Amino acid sequence: MLKRFIPLILLLLGSMAYGQSHTDWPRSMPWWKANNLRVIQFNMPAYEAATMQPDSIVEDLQRSSANTLLINIGGIMAFYPTKLDFHYQNPYLRSPTLMDDLIQKCHQQGIRVMVRFDFSRVHESIFKAHPDWCYLSPKGERVYNTDMVMVSINAPYVQTKAFEIIAEVMDRFPIDGIFLNMPGYQVNNPYEGVYHGIDQNEHDQKRFAAYSQGLRLPVKENKGDSVYKVYEAFKKYTVDDWTKRLHELIKSKNPQVALCTYMDEYVDIIRHESQSSTTLPYWPYTASDNVNNAVHSYPDHIISNASIQQISFQSRYNAVEPEEVKIRLYENIANGSGLDISMMGDMRGYEDERNFKVIRQVYAHHKAYEKYFGRYRSVARIALIAPGSWPSGLPMQEYRGLQLMLKEAHLPFDIIEDSQLARRVQDLKNYRVLLLPDLTYLSLASVEALKQISQQGTSLLATNRTLSDNPVALAELFGAKVVQGEHDGSGFYLTPERQAPVKRFPEQKMLFWKFNLGLYDFSTADTTY
Repeated sequence: MLKRFIPLILLLLGSMAYGQSHTDWPRSMPWWKANNLRVIQFNMPAYEAATMQPDSIVEDLQRSSANTLLINIGGIMAFYPTKLDFHYQNPYLRSPTLMDDLIQKCHQQGIRVMVRFDFSRVHESIFKAHPDWCYLSPKGERVYNTDMVMVSINAPYVQTKAFEIIAEVMDRFPIDGIFLNMPGYQVNNPYEGVYHGIDQNEHDQKRFAAYSQGLRLPVKENKGDSVYKVYEAFKKYTVDDWTKRLHELIKSKNPQVALCTYMDEYVDIIRHESQSSTTLPYWPYTASDNVNNAVHSYPDHIISNASIQQISFQSRYNAVEPEEVKIRLYENIANGSGLDISMMGDMRGYEDERNFKVIRQVYAHHKAYEKYFGRYRSVARIALIAPGSWPSGLPMQEYRGLQLMLKEAHLPFDIIEDSQLARRVQDLKNYRVLLLPDLTYLSLASVEALKQISQQGTSLLATNRTLSDNPVALAELFGAKVVQGEHDGSGFYLTPERQAPVKRFPEQKMLFWKFNLGLYDFSTADTTY
């Protein structure tokens, strides 16, 4: 009985839902639309190209019930004999047919192959030949990771050469998908945890000046600076433009090749990550959070949330605990995603094999019952609005706190990203309550969406400093005016004078408070407590 009961509990961790069968999935539809991915990513260090064995890789994938392999092929270095002089060749590559053999053997066993590109860095030999292709900090510094140098997104390497690399791979190999690692603007050295600042590369300067009609690139990230606000729009424009052109290139060559990355525009599969955190308190719902958010914010996309094996960039050969991996994978299933795990190297001679049993167990479970998974219809009537797809800081704490309350109260809820409010306004009308956790800024279109659904009967519940950057909207929606937005709540108590709305404290007259307790004027509100 216990074994039969556990999957039911896990399904209820997310929104109440039901499944639809994939048995008769139309062959004319893109393969990824079935939403039954069981991805294993082998993030191969350069030296493992010398010892990679296609037969053993396929054997391990089959033993793990994987149906999709994700593996390196190009960008930082080519894992095949490239003919492009600006594409650094992996010096450890021994077999010129390594990738040909691997893809062929995977396909023979019904395993799809997605290949990984990373255009965030180039080898120092490429940098020396083309220094203008690389990132330049406000202090005139380059960013090195051993013998690799960080690039500039608006320089020729990313804007033109990356397309030539991808075209070469697509022309040579019968791949099923393309995964882009670390797309977009880079300002940090993730391997050292160091921030370097806004890229001042000459190509960035010229393109920003053309976009902004003569403005100079800002050197500091200051949200109060009008020029920086233009720069934020510029970044989105340039990233969307690049992704759109890439999507067009891929589909012109083969519409059955999926584009997968961490963004939502012009991609087929949105990838997210459940990463370990060395900070407290421990947050057990990273996969539920990521998948629920993406599924309901971008319902036309397939979501693949990866459980990242490594503890950190500096500790990548040790894996997170098996219990954590199991939680992540089952949360993926419960919230509408397939399975996805990323590890360093392949599964032979692996430095930390503790999770292999868990991977085989959960992937086999998904394979056995995949017709029930991945096509859910939520019946939740509560929507929690997320502060972006990668929340951080104080808004993240507020957002996670509300999730925890809802989960502990066993109330099903959907998560929708704040940037998608205007796009999803018709769907938002189906919710009884929208929760807004510490969302200090919302776009004008998002505010209008909230007004519209509020007028049609959906209740809005906002916490902490929500809409503090928009006094007019705060007054219109909540009848509130900020008196003191930042106010330490330690030592203060809330006294529920009317017991009816607060049913859980019959013997408690005061409730202690901590953290921020903003002071507001509610004199124009309908009811105050």
